[in-house]
Amino acid sequence: MKPIIKKTVICLIIILFIISPFFQYIKSISVMKIYSYICKKDSFIKELNIDINMPGGLATSEKDWYPFVMTFNDNEGFSSFMDRKMNFTVLYNFGAFEYLNGASMIYNPDSNYYGAFYGAYFVQETDTENHKFGFHNNGEIDIEEAMLPGTYDINELVLGGFGLHNPISDYKIDSINEVDTYIGYNDWSVIDATVMTHGHNHRYKENYQAYIQYGKPPSKYNGKQDFPVTKFKSRIYMKYLSEKKCTVFLYAIAPNIKTIENCDKNFLQKSVLTIK
Repeated sequence: MKPIIKKTVICLIIILFIISPFFQYIKSISVMKIYSYICKKDSFIKELNIDINMPGGLATSEKDWYPFVMTFNDNEGFSSFMDRKMNFTVLYNFGAFEYLNGASMIYNPDSNYYGAFYGAYFVQETDTENHKFGFHNNGEIDIEEAMLPGTYDINELVLGGFGLHNPISDYKIDSINEVDTYIGYNDWSVIDATVMTHGHNHRYKENYQAYIQYGKPPSKYNGKQDFPVTKFKSRIYMKYLSEKKCTVFLYAIAPNIKTIENCDKNFLQKSVLTIK
């Protein structure tokens, strides 16, 4: 093969790869791995000598979740949301990519991973250090406050990242229980809730930064309405770490309770929390 023909073939192969749906997946994991590493290194929980290792989608043989859990710091945004100074770090994972669509299953309204996420929140008061975030002074759960990290995450970080502002967001508590031991630590509270908020399926209109990690919404899933209001199930485990003056939440949200239970069993319960 002549050099000019060889170069042309190589260029065509590269171009075909770049425009293929699979390239979006490669771009996503490449960018998010680096960005997450930077966020983890700069998070306030690192300064507190707190570490959590949460398994990603590679932990199972099923096509369920993105390969690894990511870290994002948003002290400033959550402080503005709460109207007081806070430290806030999010760990999160979402539905695996559908390679032929070049996008995550969070867009697929027929998937068990439509709008599904799991991960952890770490929340610390910085102005009122003695306030146990998510709890009343008597130690009982402050439901309204306990639901705020998840509300902020869904409304501002996820839906807001797609350009949807002032979304509908409501929840109904299904149950509250106490757990003696969870991931190696005592005294957790667990809240199950039904959440009414927007589904993630929508028509692509402009190139939001969020599409780097999730891919662009496939046109095949476009319905009559963008971001249709949808019912989700959620589960939150929460515990106040008195020695660090920080509250940790482990969470999952998905379209049905079966997906929540599987996520709890295979991912949340297998997380390793280290407090030094």
